[in-house]
Amino acid sequence: MMTLIAEPLTIETFREYGSIISPDEEISRLHSLRKDANQGTAIKLLQVSSVENGSSSKVPNWNLFRCFPQSHLKRAFLQESPQGVPHKIKVLEKHPCSSQTFVPMGRASTEVAYLVVVAKEIANKPDLSTLRAFTCLGGQAVTYGLGIWHAPMIVLGEQEHLDFAVLIYESLDPERPERDCVEEHYGDSGICITV
Repeated sequence: MMTLIAEPLTIETFREYGSIISPDEEISRLHSLRKDANQGTAIKLLQVSSVENGSSSKVPNWNLFRCFPQSHLKRAFLQESPQGVPHKIKVLEKHPCSSQTFVPMGRASTEVAYLVVVAKEIANKPDLSTLRAFTCLGGQAVTYGLGIWHAPMIVLGEQEHLDFAVLIYESLDPERPERDCVEEHYGDSGICITV
C-alpha cells in the first residue's frame, strides 16, 4: 500500500496535471493578462484554464454533481498542514478524449472543501510515481488535463454536500454514448492519502 500526504493546491503545483481557476491567486500574480471589465466594476482574468477536446464527435457539455463527504472526512480541515486523517483511494480514472473542469459551488472561497488526487500515465496505466494529492479551497476550480488519471471527487468538510458544475466534452447522442472514461481499480488495499 502506498501512502501520500495531501498538499495545498496552487497554480504551480498542479501545472503538470492540468490547470486550476483560483481567483485570489490569479489576481495577485497576473498583471499583464488582466483588464478592467463591466465598465470598471470587475477585473477580467484572461486564459486561466484551457479545455481540451480529443474527439470531433464530442461537444462541450455542463453537468452537475452533488457530492457527499464520507463520514471520516466530515469535519473541518485546515489548508496550512495535513490533519492526519487517512483516506483510501480504490480507483483512479481518466478521460482520454476530454479535459474535465470541476467548479465548486456553495462553499466559502477560503474553506478547505475537497481533495483531488492525480497521476500521469505510463503504458496506459496510472504512473504512481507521479501521484499527488491536493487540498482545494471552495474558491478553486480544477481542470484535469486530457488523459490525466484522477480519483473520483472527494468532498471534505462539515457540510452535508458540495455541488460541482462540471464541463466536459461528451457525446449527447443516446444512440452513440461513446464512453470516455477508463478506470484502474486498486482493491481493498488501495492508496492511502493523509489529509
